[in-house]
Amino acid sequence: MRILLRGVRIIGEKQVDVLLEKGRIARVASSLSVSADRSYDLDGTVLLPSLCDIHTHSRQPGNDEAETLESFSKAAVHGGITIACTMPNTNPVVDNPAIVSYLIREAKRIGLIDIYPVASITVGQDGKILTEMAQLKQAGAVAVSEDGKSVESARLMRYAFEYAKTVGLLVMVHCEEPTLSEGGVMNEGTTSFRLGLRGIPEISETIGILRDLEIATYVGARVHICHVSLARSIEIVSRYKRFYPHLITCETAPHYLIFTEEDLTNYSTNFKMNPPLRREQDRKSLLKAIKSGKIDCIATDHAPHPDWEKELEFELSPFGVVGLETWLSAMIHFFVNTGRLTWRDIKRLCCDRPREILGLRPVGLSEGDVADLVVVDPMREWKVEADSLFSRGKNSPFLGRVLKGKVLLTIKAGKVVFEDL
Repeated sequence: MRILLRGVRIIGEKQVDVLLEKGRIARVASSLSVSADRSYDLDGTVLLPSLCDIHTHSRQPGNDEAETLESFSKAAVHGGITIACTMPNTNPVVDNPAIVSYLIREAKRIGLIDIYPVASITVGQDGKILTEMAQLKQAGAVAVSEDGKSVESARLMRYAFEYAKTVGLLVMVHCEEPTLSEGGVMNEGTTSFRLGLRGIPEISETIGILRDLEIATYVGARVHICHVSLARSIEIVSRYKRFYPHLITCETAPHYLIFTEEDLTNYSTNFKMNPPLRREQDRKSLLKAIKSGKIDCIATDHAPHPDWEKELEFELSPFGVVGLETWLSAMIHFFVNTGRLTWRDIKRLCCDRPREILGLRPVGLSEGDVADLVVVDPMREWKVEADSLFSRGKNSPFLGRVLKGKVLLTIKAGKVVFEDL
């Protein structure tokens, strides 16, 4: 199929016409007079490579009430995403090759996005026995993680890094010292005291990061620090990166760049996550760090929950928010449209660097490149409401807000998988 995109601005710059054919970008020119099966007039829009989300929770297998792979895939393309890494804390846990193969096979059947499973570090995520990482990689796992918690035993974590290094798998770590954070529901400080909620101290994250960086660099294994939320964490990771730049990467999530602990004053569980929202100075430090490259990429940590779970009182409600569908819109609304980030920053943080970390092929915007693309209108407003989300989980911190910046087209290998024109 030949698809013609008229008047798009590549990475927000020069306006061109783009012809897609046989799954690739066939021609790029200031003006094209060619026949096409489908033609779109897109003046004022921006063309980017489709997004790669390195950290998500699909909830399958086992928790269809929260999300299915089909609803997950539809939510992803609504947000301009065509690649997603899914975390292993499902039921059953992604700890064997059969489940890894199932996730990849099911994503191909649905045909909207590519799923790259992250398998668990330990069997059943019980922190006792390492999984067979060689078999997991052979089945298609791109990394291992115990996401949702840390491996408590430092000795076992050392063995995990050594095994992962041997088979060439990335280790993605959720850094938390559980004896410090146990029972906490938000950032520890004056705000938690004022709200009467038990806090999670900053040192729970920083001690976890220090331990895992020490072990990883000792054995020479690749490590990716998930959902960094603190200014102090950036300092620690940056210090280690100076000596081990080839081993260490890290991410943060949009909610840590936009919200703070003060957004919890109405006790909305749509702002309850782990790690928790931090202070304003942490938010500002994170924004500086993504701009400077100290933080490698942004990921959503999409974590859907059924309504009834999030409607529980704050202390009993589960951690996690959804983010696939608002990721790009929020980045445009809060940072590109305000001049704090450029379109090239978005491309680096949300498209290029995540693919590099995973060892996936790069995606470009030149003739001959695979047509994995997203077209956005930076001026189009949309209100985030439960009915506007394809995800079964409606637990978004953006509910009720109007965002300026909307995905119009998501294209995977030259095929339109989402359209809203």
